[in-house]
Amino acid sequence: MRYTRRVRWVLECDTLGKRFGVRWVFRGLSLRAESGTVVVVQGGNGSGKSTLLRIVAGLTAPTEGRVILRYGAQAVATRMDYLGWCATDGALYRELTAYEHLAWWATVRGGTPSREALLEWLARFELAERAHERVRAFSTGMRQRLRLALATWGQPPLLLLDEPDAGMDRSGLALLERVLYEQRTFGLALFATNRAEHARWGDLVLEMGA
Repeated sequence: MRYTRRVRWVLECDTLGKRFGVRWVFRGLSLRAESGTVVVVQGGNGSGKSTLLRIVAGLTAPTEGRVILRYGAQAVATRMDYLGWCATDGALYRELTAYEHLAWWATVRGGTPSREALLEWLARFELAERAHERVRAFSTGMRQRLRLALATWGQPPLLLLDEPDAGMDRSGLALLERVLYEQRTFGLALFATNRAEHARWGDLVLEMGA
């Protein structure tokens, strides 16, 4: 699908519920967000923040309800093709470099960017100087930066961030705030966090387990 920023993206969650065994993690959750919106998803451990993002991504099926991503009036068939995903447990390969990760991911996304384009993108996340180091040498914060770089490559219209602020230092948090600000230009974002002070980065706040 070809798309233009003049047409709005809309994410709709209609009375979602998820149950594991006999326990409902959440039920009756509805949400509507359009392009230009950052939704902050807050709640304690076990409140369902990560589960909600996985359902929106299409990685986990809801027990009830449905999720629809629309481009204008048209619902997309596969949400995964239009989203960027960043989670604290997102897989990185210890023996690959940051550059190799991004080059591989760009290929998966169907592109053949130049070396300069890849290094320029890594520079946006303050990783250019260590682009050719293996990830096994990276700190927790640097790995989070790399996950953000991968998630935002290609400027996807739907960005899902599952506690990307975990383990980040001050400069990393400033970078994350910038990513959320810029995402409003390309589409919308769901940002799950345990840190109440980061609610100010969003336009809407969804309290899980409330």
